[in-house]
Amino acid sequence: MTGTHQLRSLHRLGRTAASARVLNLHEIARLNATNQAHRAQPLFRCQRLNEAILLKHALRAQDRPYVCTHRATVTKILFPFSKADLKLGGYALFVEQPNLDSAFREAVGPNTGNESINRDLELLREIAALPSLDPYLLRDVAEGLGRQVADCYFDISPQDIRAVQSFLRRDMRDLVDRASGTAGLDIDVTADRLTHLMMEDPTNPALAPLRHALRFGVEDFERSLKGWKGVLYYKWCYARLLQGFPTVATRMASMRLHRASHEDKVFIYGLIRQILRRLDENFASVKVHLVNYDTVFQALIEQNDPLPFQAFLRGASRSFSEIGRAIGEISHACDFWNYRQGDGRETRIDVETANELVGELAHSLDISFDCASERQASA
Repeated sequence: MTGTHQLRSLHRLGRTAASARVLNLHEIARLNATNQAHRAQPLFRCQRLNEAILLKHALRAQDRPYVCTHRATVTKILFPFSKADLKLGGYALFVEQPNLDSAFREAVGPNTGNESINRDLELLREIAALPSLDPYLLRDVAEGLGRQVADCYFDISPQDIRAVQSFLRRDMRDLVDRASGTAGLDIDVTADRLTHLMMEDPTNPALAPLRHALRFGVEDFERSLKGWKGVLYYKWCYARLLQGFPTVATRMASMRLHRASHEDKVFIYGLIRQILRRLDENFASVKVHLVNYDTVFQALIEQNDPLPFQAFLRGASRSFSEIGRAIGEISHACDFWNYRQGDGRETRIDVETANELVGELAHSLDISFDCASERQASA
């Protein structure tokens, strides 16, 4: 098949990949073999695609001939050779490759209807435009196209669940501590149990005391738990990125150009400043939503007032598209710079390489150099 590449480590993706980087439809299908909703409301119509693996992939030099994009990251579809044994590898298509339509039709087989193929291609191209495979962004895209898709497609990965659980546990401990009073509860054990149920078994009757404390009805509580989990997922993403971003930003800002003219320096350093401003704006945008969460959660803890928290959770999902795109851009910029520049020991860089490096990152963020904006920002 034109533009395909054999892959021999697919089984590792399901074990190690984060939700924002990989959508493992193969694993979702395996885990939901008896789930009627998975069969009735699939993400993709073509069965072969609905059992594949989608990956946000940083382009390498050998990939360039296969795609028609200047972006630094593309969306790859991995089709396993065997559903039973991913160790046998598979082959791949890029959503951004010029012959996607014909290559995709060949991949899903001649018995697949045109309507299913066309609808799946439409969704694939929308997904390719996303900065990440964040499950909350995926849900937003699917709903925007009028798709009714089963919830199991939007669960975060087991690896991310474990990370978010440790993050959530701190909030749960405060909540249990406040609620227990003199009841003699083992706060740590109760917080651990609540955290586990919220992340992995949200319909469990054991969560009823929490539901009553927050004054939710049953259905309203289940919907709001999804919003709560989403906010906590982004809170964890934000904290993780906030820890690593200063190093990346310092490396970008301290990059020294070798054999550069004045015009080269004005252009490249100006573009770097615009990139860093954009990422700072993204951090600020996400922080606003997280501060709102912290404010209403503290009102719940300190004033025993669940109503602001309840209202926040009901509307939380409306902000996920904005938060997800901001988080996705920051994550992409950090991953891109770390991948291309390694540990940053060599800060002196040839001007042609710098032009390509900074220009490619700016293009992927839809940033172009604006002399007027730079002069205004520097004034």
